[in-house]
Amino acid sequence: MMNLNADILPQYRQEAPKTPPHIILHYSAFKATWDWIILILTFYTAVMVPYNVAFKNKTMDDVPLLVIDSIVDVIFFIDIILNFHTTFVGPSGEVVSDPKIIRMNYLKSWFVIDLLSCLPYDVFNAFQHVDD
Repeated sequence: MMNLNADILPQYRQEAPKTPPHIILHYSAFKATWDWIILILTFYTAVMVPYNVAFKNKTMDDVPLLVIDSIVDVIFFIDIILNFHTTFVGPSGEVVSDPKIIRMNYLKSWFVIDLLSCLPYDVFNAFQHVDD
C-alpha cells in the first residue's frame, strides 16, 4: 500500500482551511458519500427515463414509480443547494471558501445542467391525457 506523506498530498489536504460554518469542504467524507449517492441516482435516471419514454405510458395509476422519481428529483434539488455551499479548488490551487465566489462559480459552471436535471418532468407528464 502506498504511504501518503506531506510531500505527496496537495497543500489544501494537509491543513483544513478556515471556512464559514455553513460551507462544506469538497473533500470531506460527507461530500464524497453524497457524490456517490448522486452518481447512483444519475445512473438510475439514465436507465429509467429512456425506458419510461419508450415502453411506459405514465398515468396516475403508476403512483409508486411517480413517487420514486419525485424523490430522486428532490434529492437532485438538494444537491443544487449543497453545491452552493461547497468549496472548490481555485485556479492557483487554493481552496476557495468564500460563499459569494462559490455561488458565482457554480452559477457559471454546472448550475443550469443541474437545474434541468431536477425538474419534475414525470409529474407534468402524468397529468397529460393520451389518446389511443
